[in-house]
Amino acid sequence: MTTKRDGGLTELQIERFHRDGFIGPLPKFCEEALVDEVHLSCLEAVNNPHPHPIYGRYSVRDWHLVFSRMEEFLTHPVLVDVLRSLIGNDLVLWRSKIFYKKTNERGTGWHQEWGDFDGEEIGNCKPSLRPQNRENNWWNITVWVALTDVELECAPLRFIRGSHKKKYPKKMVPMPQSEFWHDPFIGCKSVADIVDRARNLTLVLDVDTSKIFEGVDVSRYTLEEAKEHVRCHLEKFPAKKTLGIDESKEDIVTLPMKRGEFVVFTERTMHGSLSNLSNKDRLAVNFRVTTTDTDIYPSRHQGDFIDGSNLDITKHENLLLSGEDLSLGRNKYRLGKRR
Repeated sequence: MTTKRDGGLTELQIERFHRDGFIGPLPKFCEEALVDEVHLSCLEAVNNPHPHPIYGRYSVRDWHLVFSRMEEFLTHPVLVDVLRSLIGNDLVLWRSKIFYKKTNERGTGWHQEWGDFDGEEIGNCKPSLRPQNRENNWWNITVWVALTDVELECAPLRFIRGSHKKKYPKKMVPMPQSEFWHDPFIGCKSVADIVDRARNLTLVLDVDTSKIFEGVDVSRYTLEEAKEHVRCHLEKFPAKKTLGIDESKEDIVTLPMKRGEFVVFTERTMHGSLSNLSNKDRLAVNFRVTTTDTDIYPSRHQGDFIDGSNLDITKHENLLLSGEDLSLGRNKYRLGKRR
């Protein structure tokens, strides 16, 4: 059967999503001009070391709260219809993130998120989501949109089909050994480059590196010595590593995508990406959606406004995508038009 249910996905696509844990790539959903604008906005965000207007420090998160055209992009009716067909009518967009993988940058290892988004990828344990019913199979869904063509050699996403039905074991390891480790020194041609990135927090995402070189006479360091100084510091941070995956025994799907295409998946689905072996950078943006009865950033209610990614969420706001708020006023929404 290929009929659609009031817009969105077909019955066959919905069945496939629940079987595999993902669906895509799905066709481009908006005009080319909007993709162009979002692409440029994302490049501006990742290449600008100045503090994020919402978080007061460098971050690739939630630029849809800053750029109005990005909000328009991520809340497009086609996307909302797809989400409704999978998770229901009362939906809230609570987070977005830009993914910028430079040429020659290594891939992201296998990982799954069991629903809390607690920052364990950088050693934290502070849930971002508290669902009303933890017995649900999953309560968050992610949409990942390609902003450049993503060929096989340009770090495409990979999924393990059906892995959302199994919780894989994991352990904490030193950060440079984790699934999320990326070479922080790409593009650093001098000690000054490394020191500047460390101080403006663009060296390692979500990790406070501002004091790594405090009290250190960096004028005595060679480039390699400065890199080793950073590595030794980051070895002290725990981070998540997935266990129990034998790729030869898994049903792995690799997803090359065209610019503007998207994939939808539950975070419980094991996913990662290949390395970027091409001569061009890969750019994408994702956003995360949950049902409106889920408590978003629950630590706020105890006066704790630092989330699992070490960001100050005091100014963070959610976007009501569809339906009504069922959080009984506990979630904070953006009201009125953006400036």
